[in-house]
Order: sequence, then structure tokens, then C-alpha cells
Amino acid sequence: MSKYAVIMALLLLFSLTGRAKVKTTVWDNPSTEYGSHYGNGNFLLDLDVSKVELKTDETMVHITARLRQAETDYAFQLTGDTYLKVGEKRFYRVLIDPKETKEKGLYELAIHFPPLPKGTKAFDFFASNNQETYQIKGIKPAEERWKQLFPSYWSDKQGNWKIAFLDDCAIYQCKFWDYRQCSVNQKTGEADIVMQNGNDIVKVSIGKNKKGIRTIQMGNQKEELAMITSRYMPDYPTKDMRTDFVDTDYKTDTVTLIGWIKDMPDFMKPQNTFGIYHRNIYTDKGETVNADLDEKGRFIIKIPLLNSSEIVCDYNLCNFNTMLEPGKTYFLLYDYKEGRRYFMGDDCRLQNELIKYPPCWDSNNFYIGLEGAGHASDEELEQYMTSVDSLLKVQTAQLDAFCEHHPTLSSRYRIFSKGNMLTNHAQSFGQARFRMRNFMLSDNARRYAHDTFWTKFEHPYTLHSSLSYFMRDYLDDILRAHSKPTSLQIADYINDITSSDEEQALLTRWSKWINETNAKINAAPTNEEKKKLVEKINADNAALIRDISQILNRPKVQKFLHSMYTLHKMEKESYLLDSMGIDPFIKNVWLTRTVLNTFEHDHSSLTPTVLDSMTAIINNPYSTALIEEANKHYLTIENREFDKQVLKSADHLAGITEGEALLKKILEPYKGKMVLLDIWGTWCSPCKERLSHSSEEYARLKDHNIQYLYLANHSPQESWENVIKEYQVYGPNVAHYNLPDEQQKAIESYLNVHTWPTYKLFNQNGELLDADIDPIDLDELEQQIYQMQ
Repeated sequence: MSKYAVIMALLLLFSLTGRAKVKTTVWDNPSTEYGSHYGNGNFLLDLDVSKVELKTDETMVHITARLRQAETDYAFQLTGDTYLKVGEKRFYRVLIDPKETKEKGLYELAIHFPPLPKGTKAFDFFASNNQETYQIKGIKPAEERWKQLFPSYWSDKQGNWKIAFLDDCAIYQCKFWDYRQCSVNQKTGEADIVMQNGNDIVKVSIGKNKKGIRTIQMGNQKEELAMITSRYMPDYPTKDMRTDFVDTDYKTDTVTLIGWIKDMPDFMKPQNTFGIYHRNIYTDKGETVNADLDEKGRFIIKIPLLNSSEIVCDYNLCNFNTMLEPGKTYFLLYDYKEGRRYFMGDDCRLQNELIKYPPCWDSNNFYIGLEGAGHASDEELEQYMTSVDSLLKVQTAQLDAFCEHHPTLSSRYRIFSKGNMLTNHAQSFGQARFRMRNFMLSDNARRYAHDTFWTKFEHPYTLHSSLSYFMRDYLDDILRAHSKPTSLQIADYINDITSSDEEQALLTRWSKWINETNAKINAAPTNEEKKKLVEKINADNAALIRDISQILNRPKVQKFLHSMYTLHKMEKESYLLDSMGIDPFIKNVWLTRTVLNTFEHDHSSLTPTVLDSMTAIINNPYSTALIEEANKHYLTIENREFDKQVLKSADHLAGITEGEALLKKILEPYKGKMVLLDIWGTWCSPCKERLSHSSEEYARLKDHNIQYLYLANHSPQESWENVIKEYQVYGPNVAHYNLPDEQQKAIESYLNVHTWPTYKLFNQNGELLDADIDPIDLDELEQQIYQMQ
């Protein structure tokens, strides 16, 4: 072989060797422009591209999938078509390579595709799991995004979101700013901007891009800021060791939240309000504060909070939980297109950590060995406690491991997440008592609840909404365990409830007679003899019992006795809570709930004397304001006029005891009409909630010949009338009966009524129809009426 041939062979070998060498271009944490799964807060999964490797022989896309709820059985997998798209050309996956991760709920996949065309600057990702299709569009290297000033988001060296430059406005200092002037050097990328918010004007100078870092001067403040290319704020560079939360000593202050629900999909645009939901610990009720959205999805909302509180950001638009501290101002960006979710404001680090890593922890519900309406045994309750203990340990270990994996997460993040986990378990545990035969925990379970939950809660108590639920169940259980039922000695109030000397003498004689009669009954040796004796005494003293009943059943007397009963109950509970060393704030909360529940149950105001006594026991300005407001509300209702013709007398039913006969007599005047029967009670919260929609029901069904018939179960006269007035349950085709208890029970027994409210529908001949009726579902109800006419 000649020298020339040898040289050519060597050159050819070197050439082939060079061609065999694989060249790789890496995009770390590339930016994206759109994701189909960047939807509202109900989504289960965060899907992101963490790295792209562009090789001459293949393209590797590294996907990170993080479950938004850490304790679910959901297993992420891609089972359908998965491909990349450049222009109109598709590149289908060759191989999916799953990676093991130590973090629960975190999946990492390396997906292999054919090589993309040389010089590819951006591409789209499509995948499916047989249930939904995932799309991530506009995937490109962060270096390309660094060149883009509009839109762009910037953070300072401490990791806080500082400013954003969007196409039509800027976001700075938790405000929207308009551009008065904007000059951009297309060659260097530098810019000079004049921004205006109302009368405030700020000049902004933006320096050259240096690998995603720019020197930006805002007014007199000059900083080096880093572009944020990720959908959530990056983990903060250093750890915040603080452990405290703002504590106002439960005095109401206001949180201001300015926000932008940006690029909402078309189907959401009809929603024109943004709501913040939180639970009021005093009332144990949810409260929602709403603000109007402008045409771009912007809002400003003022939220009165008792203290640092867990809140839910709009169930329909966002649906994520976070914590807000009173007296502060926050800005929320919630972007549907790019999926960006950032908080701006003074000390909003925890909010950014919570929206990126939501502490959602499953808890064990007590269903061990239970079938239907059965009751659990003490042994099953012990097993349940063991399972709760086990899950708490597992979840605590998971939280510790997660915080170790993200070492700069703030101490407050761990404290809040642990408290959230604990109160969720406490809420579920508090409900366990309703699975027991007597609706009470065992002594051992009560000690477990005290040691595991009650003593571990952090201040302020408003930090976790689940605590409000647990407080209700736990305190009710221990009070029932340590006290006898409250009773009222009517003899002590004879002067307060009688209106004449004759009535006073009659009640005095009756009180003495009651004591003597009880002694005789207790002396009877057997239950059978006791029963016979009671029947004889009642028969022999029927006139006295009738006269006393007429006095005691007068609305004013009933109102006084109910008020005094509640007052005695409060006094006893206050003493017991003090003796058990319950926090004074918690005691006030509990006593306030006792009074407010009385209003809700009785639907009537309190006498001035009782009202003063109750507020004196609580001695809390916020509680007093709540109680006085509720009392004023029911006083207004009591003084409201309405057409009492809807209240039907039961005189024509006297002497009828059979349920079928009673019902037939009541329905008799309405022959020729369909009758919708509602069996309810003033003590029944679901009943009253349904009645609150009565006007809507009447308007919807006005073209049908329907008679609305209401039968009240065990409802005091004044409360009965007040509910009817408050919810406007009246009209020309409405009839209300408040029958004596025995007659009401007879009708309910005939109709097989065991739950309230119960609805029944009768045809024009008074015949009961076989139909499942629900007046809340007006579409279905109207359809049923059409079919039965």
C-alpha cells in the first residue's frame, strides 16, 4: 500500500470515528408557554419537563410528575400515545424509563424519542394515560426565555418575587402599573420604562441579560434580579428559621389580597367573582368573602380575619388552601396558560411554599367492622386508635424526609404542615364517637384524643380549619362524660311565668303534686306497677294536667324556659371547663357556640335579662357582638308581619288518632291539586336550609297546580312562625300545620318517616305517588310533575 493510500485510510477512519461520537445539547429546567394540566386547583398532578437532552441519535425528555395530594392511591403512568411535535411533524416515543425516587408521590421518567431536527429551538409534548391527554407546549431552553423581557417575572437574591413585566402592565409592590413610556434596545435588550399607578410614578431601568440575571433599578432601588422561568417560585436559597405566626389575640384585622386570575379558559369567564373561604372558630361556620373580577380577571379583596387563618382560595377558580396573616397585603398571580402561581408581598414565603408543596394528608375514618347503621365495639375503637397512631408516624416520617430533601424549606412550612396533618386526623377522630352505641368515646379513647391531639395544637387556634370541627366533637364528648343532663326546675320560676294569682296558685299546687307523685311512682316495686300507677294518676288528674299544659305551652313561657335552660347549661359548662383547665379562649368560643346554637335551634330571641347574663358569663367583646347581632336578627323576624292564613288550625282534627285518617282529612280540601308534602322541624338544620329556597321553588313551579303542605315535627309555636317568616314559606297555595305531637307521630308512622326533611307527592285524588322527591333539584322535580299530571 502506498503512503498516500495509508494517509487516506487514516483520514477515513478518523472521519468515521468523529461521526460515531454523539453530540448532546442539554436544556436544564426548560421554560414552557402552555400546559393543558395547568388548570384549576382540583388537578391531582403537577407535570413538568425537568430536562431535555438533544442528541444526534435520540431526544430524551425528562418528566417530573408530582402528586398534589400526598396520600392517594393514584399511580402515574403513561400508557397511550406519547410524542413530541415540531411544527406539524410528530416524533413518537421509543422507550419510557422510570426512575426511582425517595419522595412519596414523586415520579421521574426519562422518555426516549427519535432525534429532533437539527437546530430545533422549541417543541411541544403530548402524552396520555388512557384517561386524559397531557400537553406541554412551547418547551424551550431557559436561555431563550432570558432574552424575552415581555412577559417576564423577576426575583431578588432572597428568593422573593419582586416585579413582573407583562405585555399590557407591570406588577410591582402588590399593585398593577400601567406603562407611560417604554423604550427597549432591541440589540442589547436593555430597557427604560416609566410606570404609573394612580398618582404614583416609578422609573425603571433594566440592564443587559447575563445568564438570566439583570440589574434593574426601580426608582431609587437598584438590585440584581433573576428571571423566574418555573411555574412555581423556586425553592428559597436559604432557610428561614422563624417559628411564629402573627397573633392578634383574636381581635379582627383585615388582610388585603390583590390578584389576577390570568388567561382563564372561555368556560370559566362567566364567573365574575373571586371568593375567599375560611371557617369562623366562634361560630363553627364557613364564611366567604367575595370580590368582583374585572374583564381581565383582576380583583382586590378585603378579608376580615380573627387571626392567622387557613383559607381556601375560590373553590371554582383556584381551589387551593393556604394561610394568611392579618394586617398584611398579598398579591396572587394564578395563570391558567403558563401555570404560574406566585405570591408577592411582605413575608409571603410560606404562601409560595404551600402553593408549590401543598400539605394534603389523608386521615383514617372509623369504619372498622361496621355495616350500615351498626355500632362499633370498644375493641374496634382500640384497633382504630392503633391505625391512627401508625398513619401519624408514617406521615410524620414522610414530612421529615420531604423537608430533608428540600433543606431550605422554612421552619414555618414544617410547623404548618405538621399542624395541618394533626388537625385533619383529629377531625376524623372526633367523628369516631358517632360510631359508638352511646355516641361517646371510651375513657381510653378520650385520653388518647387529649394526649395525641388536644395538647399538641399550636397557637393561634385559627391556623387550621379542621381544629374547629374537632373542638366541637371533643368538648361535647368530655362535657357529656363529666356532667349530668341539664334540667330545669319549673318551681323556681313560677313568679316569672305566671300572669295571675290564680295561675301562680295552680302552678304552686302542681309543683307540690309533682313531688308527691314522683315519690309514689318511685316507691312502686316493679316497672309494670309503675306504668299502671302513672296511667291512673294521669287519668285522675287530667284536668290539672290540661290546665298546666296550657300555661307552660304559651309561646312566651316556652321562650323564657328555653332561655333559662340555655343559661343554666352555660353556667354548668363554664364551671366544668374551668375545672378541666381548658384554655380561656377555647372556653369562650365554646360558650359562644352554645348561645348561637340556641338561636339556630329555637329560631327566637332571648329575653333581655337572660341575654345580659349570658354575655356576662362569656365576657368577650367579639362574642358579645355576635350574640347581640343574632338576637337582633330574631327580634326583627318576630316583629315582621305576614299572612297568618297559611297557619292552619288543627281543631277539625280533634279526636282523630290514626295517621291515615288524619292525613286524609288534611288533604281533603285540596282535591283536584297535586300536593307536595314537606315534613320538617324547627330543630332540623337541613330542613331549614331547604326551606330557605322556598321562594325559588314557588317561582319555578308557578305554572303547575300544586298545593304546598308543611307538617312540623315537635316545633315550638314561636320558633315555627319565625322560620316561616324568615324564609318566606307562605303564599296562596301554602298550608302549615303544627299538630300535637301524638297526631304528628301517627302521620309519620303511617308514611314510614324516619328522617327529616321528608317529601311526599300526592296526585289530584289525594293518592300517594311512588316518587323520590327532592325540591332542591327543581329540574328533576318539574320533570316528575309533568309525568304524573
